[in-house]
Amino acid sequence: MRRDCLLHLVRYVLDAYRQKIYFGKVEAESAHSPLMIDEEKIVEEVLTLTDSLLAGSLQKVINGTGIILSTNLGRAPLPPVLIENVAALLTGYSSLEIQLENGQRGERASAIERLLCVLTGCEAAVVVNNNAAAVLLVMNALSFGKEVIVSRGELIEIGGSFRLPDVIVAGGAILKEVGTTNRTRLSDFENAVSDRTALILKCHRSNFEICGYTEDADSIELKKLGEAKGIPVVEDLGSGALLDLSVLGLKHEPTVQETLKNADLVMFSGDKLLGGSQAGLIVGKRELVERLRKHPVYRALRLDKLNVALLEALLAEYLRPDVMDRLPVYQLAAISEKALADRANSLSNRLNRRLKNMHCAAAPVASAFGGGTTPNQTIASHGVKIGIAPGVGVRTSVHKLSNLLRAHRPAIISLTADDTLVIDLRCVSFPDEEIIEQALSEIDGRL
Repeated sequence: MRRDCLLHLVRYVLDAYRQKIYFGKVEAESAHSPLMIDEEKIVEEVLTLTDSLLAGSLQKVINGTGIILSTNLGRAPLPPVLIENVAALLTGYSSLEIQLENGQRGERASAIERLLCVLTGCEAAVVVNNNAAAVLLVMNALSFGKEVIVSRGELIEIGGSFRLPDVIVAGGAILKEVGTTNRTRLSDFENAVSDRTALILKCHRSNFEICGYTEDADSIELKKLGEAKGIPVVEDLGSGALLDLSVLGLKHEPTVQETLKNADLVMFSGDKLLGGSQAGLIVGKRELVERLRKHPVYRALRLDKLNVALLEALLAEYLRPDVMDRLPVYQLAAISEKALADRANSLSNRLNRRLKNMHCAAAPVASAFGGGTTPNQTIASHGVKIGIAPGVGVRTSVHKLSNLLRAHRPAIISLTADDTLVIDLRCVSFPDEEIIEQALSEIDGRL
């Protein structure tokens, strides 16, 4: 490491120690002895910090949670073919914004737009760096200083405490809430329309459900209202499925194609049910899309060349009839319960033969798509439940075991419940099983 960078790290660690001393977190051996600073420990902290910076914070982890689109773990795992296709593009120059047929400057996402038109039937499309950015762009370009009508039952909060009302206001629009949390009628929208109305916004409840005494305005009637008043109807679909989830035995999730029938614009994510990298996709009427594309905020939100390449390669996969068999998101969801049960039994037996301080058992568990999609739906799965032997449990716990697995390289992410550690095998590959087995064996020897 460069000397000036190493000097910065040394000063950082020393300053942290000074703070500990100031706040009384470093104590002397007795009231009459001076403070004893462990120089070797300081050196060790500097070296550890140096190693972590050189190695980088992002690393491979093994997902034992059973959550396919785990936001904390990077959401959708990408198909290997995507990485193979873009590798050559990222190590040299590319035709990102040049039209090779005439040498003129081109639009970086033109191929993505063509693919989206073919796949969804939209007139035009534009892409930005995530779905919140898509909402922000629509608000800023189509409704700045004007009212956006939204049902109170659809004012969602997405991951990281980002709330839809805040994004709407940040985009310069005026939020106009109608209806109640559980019941919103078409008449509520009709009564709210005025000469200050810029658009009607619908938000698919992709991360929660409202049950019981409920009512929602019909999408077909809302579209008719928008057409009669000359007001665009925009839907934030969130999850962005292009495929029918019911073939996997799950409740049907509205697809982009279906939603476009009753909306002028549809916004959705690239790294959820679409199965790709982070992106916000906006599809719909050409006139509205062109207004978004020409807006100055678009340039600040557009995709970089890496995500352009990844998204284009992903959407090309959707042209294939066997697309569901080619995307990890759907491959993982489609693994049969029996196949997972057989793997869980085999792994638990192997572990019980190796471990002395833990006991393991195969057990049914519930997986999920996650990532703010398909609320209240689970996928039957199997995994391994691991407990601490009675005598050993006095000095350790499954929470400590969970911490030790996270500290392993690669890190193993598990769940804990009722003094038991759970590893759901749905998102665990066969090679990952060997790593889990070895990691638990090493930890067992230290308990």
